[in-house]
Amino acid sequence: MAFHDAPQRLGTLLQGLISDLGIQRQLDEARTIEGWAAIAGPQINAMTEKAWIRGDRLFVKLSSAAWRHELHLTRGAWRDRLNEHLGAPLVREIIFR
Repeated sequence: MAFHDAPQRLGTLLQGLISDLGIQRQLDEARTIEGWAAIAGPQINAMTEKAWIRGDRLFVKLSSAAWRHELHLTRGAWRDRLNEHLGAPLVREIIFR
């Protein structure tokens, strides 16, 4: 990353640093998992044992078969809501286990 004498916007500098470090994917994965926790709410979070990313798929392991079934039936709406929260189509599919 090159430094310039002229002032630059912080967002521009940070994006350059993220690009130079090659960590955009890891940041997107962390944002996605945090985004799931934010939109799921306390009741679903209480049933969530683990969430992880593989490519553009979000996996959510739930401790309740009833919640797993309920969320599976509405997984498209959850995906759309999560991508809207993230401001980008980062998740193609949510898989509840």
